[in-house]
Amino acid sequence: MDATELAKKMLEWQEAQAKADLLKMDIEVAVLELGKTQTVGNVRATYSAGRKSYDYEDGWRRHGYGTGVDIEKFQKVSYDYRKACESAGITGADIPFTQSAPSVSLKVTA
Repeated sequence: MDATELAKKMLEWQEAQAKADLLKMDIEVAVLELGKTQTVGNVRATYSAGRKSYDYEDGWRRHGYGTGVDIEKFQKVSYDYRKACESAGITGADIPFTQSAPSVSLKVTA
C-alpha cells in the first residue's frame, strides 16, 4: 500500500468512525429514554439508572431527634447516622440522597 492509498483509507476510517459515533449517540439517547437495557443480535446497550449516595446525617437531623434513639451509642470518631436512622425507622424518602446521571454503555458481545 502506498502513501496515497493509506491516506485514503485513513480518511475513509475517519468518516466511518464519525458515522458510528453518531449511531452510538442515537442509540444511547433512545436507551436512556426507554430506561432499560436493550440487546439486539450481538449488540448490548446497558442502561444504568445512576448510583445513589445517601446523606444519613441530614436524614437524622431532620427526623431523628425526639425518636427516643440515643445517637451517642452510634458514635465512632463521628456519629454513624446511617445506623441511627435505621434504628429510628427513618428510611426511604425521609433520607436525602444524590444520584449520578443515568448512563448507557454500548458493546458488541460476541
